[in-house]
Amino acid sequence: MADEQEFEVLPNGEAHRLHTDPYLNQILDGMEHEALERCVAANPSDHETRQISAMEVRAIRSLRAKLKTFAEGKTKRPAR
Repeated sequence: MADEQEFEVLPNGEAHRLHTDPYLNQILDGMEHEALERCVAANPSDHETRQISAMEVRAIRSLRAKLKTFAEGKTKRPAR
């Protein structure tokens, strides 16, 4: 078992549960897909819709990455 001081952020069971929850992932997949479709389907001159949709996709991906990081524990601290 890894020493607790070895990680900057310790692995978190609740974050792992959320990261692997099928229903939550289904919701996030749908939201991401809808945002991507809005971005692609927007009129070429509709910069605001494309920008907002892209920001939504980035927010969803950021949430997934944070959950994964907390679920697994952040990278190990560098050796000193």
